[in-house]
Amino acid sequence: MIKVAVIGAGNRGYEAYYPYIRKNEEIELVSICDIDKERREKIKKEVDLDEEYIFESTEEFFKKMDKGVFCDAIIIATNDRDHYKTTMKVLDYPVHVLLEKPISGNKKEVVDIAKKSENMDRVFMICHVLRYAPLYKKIKELLDKGEIGKIMSINHNENIGYYHFAHSFVRGNWSNAEKSSPLILQKSCHDMDILLYFIGKKPLSLSAYGHLSYFTKENQPEGASSRCLDCKYQDTCVFSSKNFYNSNKGRGWRNVVTDDPSQEGLEKALKEGPYGRCVYESNNTVCDHQAIAIDFEDGVNVVFNLSAFSNEVHRNIKIMGTKGELIADDHTNEITIRRFKEDTSITYKVQAEHGHGGGDYGLMDAFYKAIKGEKAEVLSGARESVLSHLMCFAAEDSRLNKKMVEFKEEI
Repeated sequence: MIKVAVIGAGNRGYEAYYPYIRKNEEIELVSICDIDKERREKIKKEVDLDEEYIFESTEEFFKKMDKGVFCDAIIIATNDRDHYKTTMKVLDYPVHVLLEKPISGNKKEVVDIAKKSENMDRVFMICHVLRYAPLYKKIKELLDKGEIGKIMSINHNENIGYYHFAHSFVRGNWSNAEKSSPLILQKSCHDMDILLYFIGKKPLSLSAYGHLSYFTKENQPEGASSRCLDCKYQDTCVFSSKNFYNSNKGRGWRNVVTDDPSQEGLEKALKEGPYGRCVYESNNTVCDHQAIAIDFEDGVNVVFNLSAFSNEVHRNIKIMGTKGELIADDHTNEITIRRFKEDTSITYKVQAEHGHGGGDYGLMDAFYKAIKGEKAEVLSGARESVLSHLMCFAAEDSRLNKKMVEFKEEI
């Protein structure tokens, strides 16, 4: 039996990964550590945890671990700014580690964690879930088989979704780059990572452009209130939170807004908490759209776009090769290969369940198998993951300083 502890038992640490633990009879959740009392009580009832192994702070958690290691693996899914201190301490124990991305919002901390973890004889994985999602694994398989020849260029888009951006990056935990991390790192280190995975080459240089253009006080409608439930536009504003968390799009995030499942509890949270604020008056600092051009080894060029202004939350990609092109979308879970000489087209429909197109489940399955000895399952170890983070830091440097950045690997 593999005993797992979760530090940061929120939407990612518990909601995304516990379903796999619950289904796997060889894994047991034995401990949680979370600052939210209501969340701790909720999980305790669901999992029937021993009170002795429920912690409010990492200090309490580590104090107990120092008396005797009580778990085999730890999932770290705290706020980004807390990753470094928590992870560096966890790496002192003989446990396997699954660390939520980004590794850290600080470049030096990312490199320090990678260096400390790289030579350990236990499993260390970063939650770059796309590598484990069926759609992206199938794309990698087709590319490696040479279905479109040598990769020449890629157009890749991350469509954040207007409602996802408002929830997470205007009102939510990742609205302030100084308190969490820049948008490119928080949201798109996934994308830098999957580009590295597909291309298999190192980046040489990049140029980035991005702005916070829309979600600002200047664009607030005349006479709007600072809170949706007090606003005269509450029934007409695209970004109104009045009914959003009762809708199909927003219901899945309702437990992020409040642990109270009642309608009264939701209304109270929207009246008092961050998720009821006007999007034009939320003091957010991250970009709402960004574009990056990247030059890789062997003449491979990539254009990457991320934007708040899309109807759905999805990624689509077009990979152009010497023998054909590959077009894929993780909203439809379809991959189409068009080959030049044969003038043929073939479409693959990939089955995907659970979060991130099956990536959450695939990640946990790989973590479990790696702990059991199948180390080849680890596709997102320290070295692979650091490279994508360094690309994000370089992109932010380019954006802020309006310059092309030559990329230099630093680990």
